[in-house]
Amino acid sequence: MDRLYTSQTWITDNKTHVYGSYGERVFYASLLAGICVVGTVGNCLVIAAVCVCKKLRTRTNAMVVNLSVADLISCVNLPWLCVAILSEDGWLLPSWLCKSQGVIVLICTGCSLYTLSGIAVSRCCLITMSRARYYKLFTAPNIAAMIMFCWLVPMSVTAIAFSFGADFFGYGEKYSLCLWNTEHPRIKTFNAILTVVFYPIPLIAIIISSVKIYRFVRRSTRRIANATSFRDNILSVSGGNVVGNSAGNTAVAKNNPFNRRQMAVTKNLFLVIAVFLLLLSPYEVLLVIETGEKITVMAGVTLLSNSCVNPLIYARHPDFKVVFQQLLRCKAMGRGIP
Repeated sequence: MDRLYTSQTWITDNKTHVYGSYGERVFYASLLAGICVVGTVGNCLVIAAVCVCKKLRTRTNAMVVNLSVADLISCVNLPWLCVAILSEDGWLLPSWLCKSQGVIVLICTGCSLYTLSGIAVSRCCLITMSRARYYKLFTAPNIAAMIMFCWLVPMSVTAIAFSFGADFFGYGEKYSLCLWNTEHPRIKTFNAILTVVFYPIPLIAIIISSVKIYRFVRRSTRRIANATSFRDNILSVSGGNVVGNSAGNTAVAKNNPFNRRQMAVTKNLFLVIAVFLLLLSPYEVLLVIETGEKITVMAGVTLLSNSCVNPLIYARHPDFKVVFQQLLRCKAMGRGIP
């Protein structure tokens, strides 16, 4: 087998690819296989936890389940990408199966992005609005419309990709992946669409929501601190005892709209968002600069790894953590989880 290295790509038997050895193919396939196993188990746990625990059936968690469904679909299809990478002779299975992988990855990744922005907006409204206004805004039909929108946006991008030709989705020799043809004449247009639709729009929604939550928490913390300080001064002047001081602080704490549990839940959800953006950003940057073929493979695998990272983060969630432990101990099969 003749091999020739040319500017970050290898030419093997007149086929150009980015892998310098078969060991690299095994390495990336192993990573994808690990993502598949961990992501499938983890996302199934998230979905099961919401199904069996009434406490987790919240409006925000409806978006969380949607995120897990998108990630689960991505994970169960990763073995076909492993087959593609490990094959040095190209895709030997039916072509429709290979084309479908690119469609699935594109739709599920886009859905994950927009769902994360929806989670951020929902959490922001829950914290900064009154409960009555939040429940009036986030009704079941409105949440269903949000979830539908999260799927329709990447589906629309997929429809545009199909308009480029029947050969756009499928096996690409350079990366040995069943995604889309990176040598297609319209690939630059497609990359530009991905960069504009999949990155800045959800990112702006996430940033605005994060800033609003931060400003609200800061104002609430200062208000509580001032109220506590004022109460302490009144008690000291009037000769109030320690018991009265403690009761006053407790009353102030109860009036705090952003309690410790809300803080923990919000931190956990925004950790999910931050990790996803961290894993997505390298791939989006490479779409713009269009260089570094070997780095692109790792950036793509890093992006796909988010499908298994989210459940690991939810394991730190104050509510999901308890339900996960009970599910793994099979306690939900008996008395059930409240």
